[in-house]
Amino acid sequence: MSYFMGKEGFTWWQGVVEDRHDPLYLGRCKIRVLGWHSEDKNDQPTVGLPWAYPVAPITSASQTGVGSSPLGPVEGTWVLGFYRDGEAGQEPMFFGTLGGIPELDAKGVNNDGTATGGQGFLDPRLEGGDIGHPMFPDEAGHRDLLFNPVGDLVPREPATIIHNALPNPAEDAQTVTISDSVTLKDRPIVRSLIASTGPNSPTPAYTVKVVENPVRSTYPDTGLSDKTISTTRNLNYLKEPTTNRLARGIRGNTDLTDPRVSGIVFEKMENRKHGQMEIATAGGKTWSEPKTPWHAIYPYNHVHQTESGHIIEMDDTPQWERLHWYHRTGTFTEIHPTGIKVDKIVNNYYNIILGARYTHIEASDYTTIDGSQEIFVQGSKQDKIEGDYSLAVKKGRFNVNNPLGPISFEGQDVTIKATGKLILDCESYTLKKKTAEGTEKTTGDEKKEVGGKYTMKSGSVSMNTQGGVGIQAGGGYSVNATDSINESIFGLLPMTSMGYSKKTDATLGKVGYEIKDNLLSGGFEWNLGIGGIGASMSIMPLGDIVLDSKLGLGGITGSALLGPVTFSSLLSTMELGLTGDANFHGNLATLSLGVAGSASMKAIAGEVSISTPGMVTIKGSTTSLKEILDTLIDEILGHTHLTGTGPSGPPMPPTSVNLNLLKSLKIGLNFA
Repeated sequence: MSYFMGKEGFTWWQGVVEDRHDPLYLGRCKIRVLGWHSEDKNDQPTVGLPWAYPVAPITSASQTGVGSSPLGPVEGTWVLGFYRDGEAGQEPMFFGTLGGIPELDAKGVNNDGTATGGQGFLDPRLEGGDIGHPMFPDEAGHRDLLFNPVGDLVPREPATIIHNALPNPAEDAQTVTISDSVTLKDRPIVRSLIASTGPNSPTPAYTVKVVENPVRSTYPDTGLSDKTISTTRNLNYLKEPTTNRLARGIRGNTDLTDPRVSGIVFEKMENRKHGQMEIATAGGKTWSEPKTPWHAIYPYNHVHQTESGHIIEMDDTPQWERLHWYHRTGTFTEIHPTGIKVDKIVNNYYNIILGARYTHIEASDYTTIDGSQEIFVQGSKQDKIEGDYSLAVKKGRFNVNNPLGPISFEGQDVTIKATGKLILDCESYTLKKKTAEGTEKTTGDEKKEVGGKYTMKSGSVSMNTQGGVGIQAGGGYSVNATDSINESIFGLLPMTSMGYSKKTDATLGKVGYEIKDNLLSGGFEWNLGIGGIGASMSIMPLGDIVLDSKLGLGGITGSALLGPVTFSSLLSTMELGLTGDANFHGNLATLSLGVAGSASMKAIAGEVSISTPGMVTIKGSTTSLKEILDTLIDEILGHTHLTGTGPSGPPMPPTSVNLNLLKSLKIGLNFA
């Protein structure tokens, strides 16, 4: 082999990247090399430059699908390389980039009106567009450096990012208020993030809007043509080092370029003020989004920033060590010097885990959600709380739904308090408790409706009411007591019950009392006064009835208005008739009192009767009363007795006359 790479020395060069759209996707670039290519692009157009191959670092495998993509330089980047074919200069290779301090605006010297665009060794792109690549159909024609909301092909960092915790409902997706004096209304450069992919609402509770740089420009960026569209970023990088401002740190920036005054650090600090300060927790505490602890000092902050504005920082500044991953829309993850990690997502967040998730928080967990939350667990869920567990719903409904399984509540003490109604709706209801030491208290009215049978079973029941008690039964009403039933009625206000302490009314049917045992323990007792001191009525075992009036001046009175009054025993009867008659029947004697005044007494050996006209009749079993009287008168008329002068004679007139008259008397009193 007469020649091989490195045999005749190493031919290296410097140049400027003018095209990076490699049709072979190998990371090749068209590079204008100092001393080898003309500065005049009319003499040496970009399209005629050879493709230079990138040399990847040893940390990249550069094998099929393995390693880092060989991308990095952009149009206008100064690179260092060599020719693989030596002085032939047709196979360029490049392996490094060169920074610097740009002094010229490429737009000012790179547009002479020709088709190729003027001076070389600069960013060759034209503001009005340049020629695309036939091998890229999506980039055919001009590549316009103006922002295109439909198909933007030139990436750039945003002009500003606006957060708004209290959006104006009248503000549409492409309108944003930049300051008190500037509002971008219906501008295509305004991109609303949450409104387009967040909740299905024209006015979401929180909005994030990105204002794009309307002119993508050439490198270096020389600032916004309309500076009113951004109050957070200074995009003029002319005449300052190409090293990232974040990497240059607090000592490598001016007051205009300091990230704490103009840039993402300042923007993050401003946006945290919108809805991320004094965030309330469920327990009444508050917390705020931590301040970004950027305090980088050159050369310790290692920064990688992409064209569209993505940033990675690995900051080794002593006492301010950080890791920072930042998306151009404002979403970021930052690890602070003390190990605090802050995740901020300006749009939706999706967390998908195909396996299990294990989370251990040794301190506390505070979560505040301004909108709604839904948790769907298709399997089982178990919460175990060693301390207190508080669940508060300020407004709206609180539902626990388990239509196919039971729901259990278990606790030492359970309190259910409803400021309105408490409704229990179920097919069946069972309440089990060992004791009820407390009191079920209803300050107002209470009503219980049972469509079927209502059964209460208890060891004992005690009911106390300060008012009345009413029991109404549509059917029967039964009370069954294994032991005794005691009633105490104070009757403090008898006038409200028409003088009754207890009253029983029956519209139809009978009111009955029955005692099964009539031999030993059965009986009725009614007492007026303690122990019946005023009066008493008793029905004794075996059937004895005792009526006793001790203090009553009227005695014992009974009456019947429309029927007789009858008392009877096994061998006797007393009947008080409806018309005023009365009959007393004993086993061997009878007493009858007639309505018109007649009366009679009859016994087995005789009879005495008084008729209405007044005739008295006395009859014995052998002799009548007249016979007895006539015999007595005859004995008196024939009576003599001894005297001092001898026996006396019979009665003298008028005695004898009256006695004879008495025997014949028939008027007024007739003895038959």
